[in-house]
Amino acid sequence: MASLTAHITTFNCGRSLPSTSHLASSLFENTSTTLPPDLIVLCLQEIAPIGYAFLGGSFLAPYFGKFSTIVQNAVSQHFDSNTDYAPLVVQNAGLTALMVFARSDVQDSIRWIETAAVGVGMYEMGNKGAVGARLYIDGDDDTPVPMTFVSAHLAPMEDQCERRNADWKSICEGLVFTRVNDASKPSNTTEDAQPLLHSSSPESTPSQSTLFSPLSHTFFAGDLNYRTADTAPSETEHKLWPHPTSSPSHPSWRDLWANDQLNRELRAQNTLHLLAEAPVAFPPTYKYSSAAQKAAANGTPLPSGGEDGVWPWAKHRVPSWCDRVLFLAGAKPEVQRYAALPVQPTSDHRPVTLVARVPLRRPGKEGEVEVPFRMRKDWRERRAVARRYEVLVGVGAYLALTWEGEAMLLATVVGVLGGYVALRAVLAS
Repeated sequence: MASLTAHITTFNCGRSLPSTSHLASSLFENTSTTLPPDLIVLCLQEIAPIGYAFLGGSFLAPYFGKFSTIVQNAVSQHFDSNTDYAPLVVQNAGLTALMVFARSDVQDSIRWIETAAVGVGMYEMGNKGAVGARLYIDGDDDTPVPMTFVSAHLAPMEDQCERRNADWKSICEGLVFTRVNDASKPSNTTEDAQPLLHSSSPESTPSQSTLFSPLSHTFFAGDLNYRTADTAPSETEHKLWPHPTSSPSHPSWRDLWANDQLNRELRAQNTLHLLAEAPVAFPPTYKYSSAAQKAAANGTPLPSGGEDGVWPWAKHRVPSWCDRVLFLAGAKPEVQRYAALPVQPTSDHRPVTLVARVPLRRPGKEGEVEVPFRMRKDWRERRAVARRYEVLVGVGAYLALTWEGEAMLLATVVGVLGGYVALRAVLAS
């Protein structure tokens, strides 16, 4: 292969199982080619309730299974029925997840895979963070070409721009890639086996690599949470926002875009160093109201406001382009599509998709770019400590916030009380 096509979608799931029919029908919406992509990449944030996400493993199996079904359905709806994809990477760091599917005829061209995970939330737990996968693919001269995909979720709220910049720095310092033992099987979804226990890479690559070392074709996608205002909106400001279906040239959209924090911070070189973005010609992707989600579920037009006061936007958040997909600026791919998918019934974010063709040759030599931040020497220990915190929080959240956990607690209380009564009866006799 002289080049490879990657279909990358980022989606904040709202800690809910997505609608199979809605997402599958829109995943390849307006795709201009009948040729299926070589790789399908899902960058997922808030994939599940915190109890399931922090515990991982079998607790997340229904969520990953749902997205696998969505990919299968989407492929069967839009491409030849014989097209088949295999999951290469299925991994999470707390609430942030990454799934990479390769078309069956492409899978044999992938030499090996490296994965990485880091949390940037409280105590570096994975309530926010990043998950990465690096594929080494046979190039046009039979030299392995690295291609990197990262799913990320940065700090929320309008006034937390500097925190988002700090999260980026933490990702650069702590997202360390190590080799998956068997590239023919999807990587584990249990962090206890990721990526700290993977074997070292071949001698031709470093045993520990970071986001920009070695240099690779890189795609960084997620709910980056950069907003179009530094403060929350006033109580009446929402009346000035146009409908999401308005033309991108609408004055209000231009005003919001002019205040986009990510564009501002990129120009100032405060964040996402070495990355660039294709032109954005879609409306803000966040925050859609519950009425908009209900309309999506019913297949009806988005609410238009008016006397009933029902608006497509949540009134307490300025509409923003939170969900973005960026790429290595020095190795710009051939972008075929960059668009927002329709509003989904289960989330206040719209998914965003980038389709790009990538030449299968190395984007440059090691040392040609200056990395923005150096790898932490203690990344392994920090991630292990954070993982222990995640398990503790996950157990607490599972017991307190899920019906299964509450049932377990109730059964335990009943069992303890029953044992106490029985013991009293035995002693009394």
